[in-house]
Amino acid sequence: RGNRFAEISLAAKAKIAELGERFLHGGCVVMVLGCSSVMLNLLETAASKGKFFTVIVAESKPGTEGLRMYKALERANIQVTMILDAQVAHKLEEVDMVLTGAEAVVESGGIINKVGTYQMTLLAGVKGKPVYVAAESYKFARLYPLHQRDLSMATEKVEIGSSELVVPLNDYTPPDNITLLITDLGVLTPAAVSDQLIQLYQ
Repeated sequence: RGNRFAEISLAAKAKIAELGERFLHGGCVVMVLGCSSVMLNLLETAASKGKFFTVIVAESKPGTEGLRMYKALERANIQVTMILDAQVAHKLEEVDMVLTGAEAVVESGGIINKVGTYQMTLLAGVKGKPVYVAAESYKFARLYPLHQRDLSMATEKVEIGSSELVVPLNDYTPPDNITLLITDLGVLTPAAVSDQLIQLYQ
């Protein structure tokens, strides 16, 4: 069963990369957050096909996901820079699109992902930048959060000076903040997710 799931996962990533690389036009600037393997595979596939683009990686605190993504893109010879999370709004003026992964895609067409995703997509909306989500269909979940407080989230303790903060590791991004979801079932609008869930769980 584990081998079968691995095969399904690899096939899903390949399909998403095939569909998603079409959104990367020559010379575009992409902003990302976190270190989603499906998002990384999409970018690597586009680069392997000779597409030239630049990636701006937010540091993605807490955790080291931003640094991991930066190093992975560097190894793939993709032009990449890393910024502080506080620079997201400042740098969005240079960006053509925001690309993110998802830990779960919920019934509304929204996503649960690395904390900071909601903030980045809100700012992208203000700046008129499209937001694309790359996610496998096995991450579709019959959940319907309405607010951040609806999530039962993992947390991490972060020391700042003499203080210790408890920081959530994930947040909820509503469907209104998302332009399209690039999945192994095809490129979907957020509204189409509930239809796909009905078919998956029949």
